Amino acid sequence: MIVVVGLSHRTAPIEIRERLSLPRERVVPFLQALVQQAPVGEAMMISTCNRVEIVAAGRNGADLGSVADACALALEREASGIGKHLYSYVSGSAVRHLFRVAASLDSLVVGEPQILGQVKDAFELARGGGTLGPALFRTLPRALRAAKRVRTETSIGSGQVSVPSVAVDLTRQIFGELRGRTALLVGSGEMAETVARLLSGQGARIQVVGRTPERVEELARAVSGEPRRWHELRAALVDADVVIASTSAPGYVIDYEMVVGSRRSRRGREQFYIDLAVPRDVDPRANAIDGVFVYNIDDLSQAVAQTLSLRSREAAIAEDIIEDETRGYERWAEGEQATPTIVRLRERVRAVLSFELSRTLRGRLKHLGPEERAALARMLEAVENRLLHAPPVRLRRRACEPESCELSFEELSQALNELFELDTAASVQYLRDEDSEETMNDPMPRTVSGEA
Repeated sequence: MIVVVGLSHRTAPIEIRERLSLPRERVVPFLQALVQQAPVGEAMMISTCNRVEIVAAGRNGADLGSVADACALALEREASGIGKHLYSYVSGSAVRHLFRVAASLDSLVVGEPQILGQVKDAFELARGGGTLGPALFRTLPRALRAAKRVRTETSIGSGQVSVPSVAVDLTRQIFGELRGRTALLVGSGEMAETVARLLSGQGARIQVVGRTPERVEELARAVSGEPRRWHELRAALVDADVVIASTSAPGYVIDYEMVVGSRRSRRGREQFYIDLAVPRDVDPRANAIDGVFVYNIDDLSQAVAQTLSLRSREAAIAEDIIEDETRGYERWAEGEQATPTIVRLRERVRAVLSFELSRTLRGRLKHLGPEERAALARMLEAVENRLLHAPPVRLRRRACEPESCELSFEELSQALNELFELDTAASVQYLRDEDSEETMNDPMPRTVSGEA
């Protein structure tokens, strides 16, 4: 099982979330350092505007509570004082939470499509950094499957009301007709690009400013806009009626003094700042300037959420799907407890059969040719499969449905271990010792049928 530790728009305002926002290039080193510490064995990080969460699994059966504590401590080292905003989910509740996140049921904008791609990206980033293991490799595909079921079996994402569409609606409320207005795109975030496209479709003139000239040229072509150099930012602010900011800078790209200077040069014309970055790009104090409107990602998301009450029925159906997927995962995970015992049992039976076949082919049946030897090997493989058909089925059933059985899974596992000596090393040594002793006392070993 897994743990999920982090914070989101539900537990922390944007000024707290932006303190914990890690640039993409720092995520993998953070995860690599985390999995080097016991008891964490695997980890990935889901980092968006609205959440920062570690999804982790323990090392060698470590206590999941200790894994969650280690993850919380790692996050607090990144941003001291955030402890009261952190939440922690363990085992089944962690699986349920992860499934809900992937399905966009925990998003501020329920049904928004971006989160599924962000979860996939977090998975691939961790895989590239080598911080995934068997637990997360098994869990993430099930989270993605749950999200896809919600998408296909409900209409929770239909009639999409999104942050970009609300941003454009607010722009129209401020300026009315957008034809002839100038919108400045600062940075290259995906959501900001969408806003710029929508504004361009409404007739606004688009300008693009960024630190990388090649990326600015590319983005300007994509949004039918005009590229401008980074050193022209102050002048571009004076021209802009709407400023869409979405960079990955650690501090304010547009500070209070820049907004004041732009406002003065614009001679009273109103200006709308759409700040989609976390950490924020626009100094929030600018919102107090007369004629200046500043909306950050939380402001926009809350405006979206107010329009989504009609989705509650579809959300309830989606929650039922998540419960079904979570129960299925838990049953599967409980059944997986039986796998090590089943593997050892099969290895033990296979080792005995292989040992006896080898010994017999060295003795009384040494005259057999390759075809006859292959036929004997196939026969013993069939014997193994028939003999071991029922035990794995019953053992997994005991693991998944303990309340319906007189003997517990643990009791049955222990009985099998003792009866069949499933300690692999001990079994192999036993066979070697027996072979050595009988070779000295009986130069003509018994056949398989004689052993039976």
